[in-house]
Amino acid sequence: MEINKIIPKKENEGKGFKYTVTDEQIREYAKWTLEEKLQWIFETNELLAKVQSPEERERARVIKHKVMY
Repeated sequence: MEINKIIPKKENEGKGFKYTVTDEQIREYAKWTLEEKLQWIFETNELLAKVQSPEERERARVIKHKVMY
């Protein structure tokens, strides 16, 4: 397996993903400063840039623009 590529489980292939956030996690996030939130976004984007293939990045870009507009 390539180290810089996310490969979904066969049963989840083509289905996307689901993530649950608890009320406590939301309350903790609400306490963060703007700087902490922006730093988290920056670090998350850096991680995604390292692990996504160009095809995955393009797919995410297309989906993001469909949702936003």
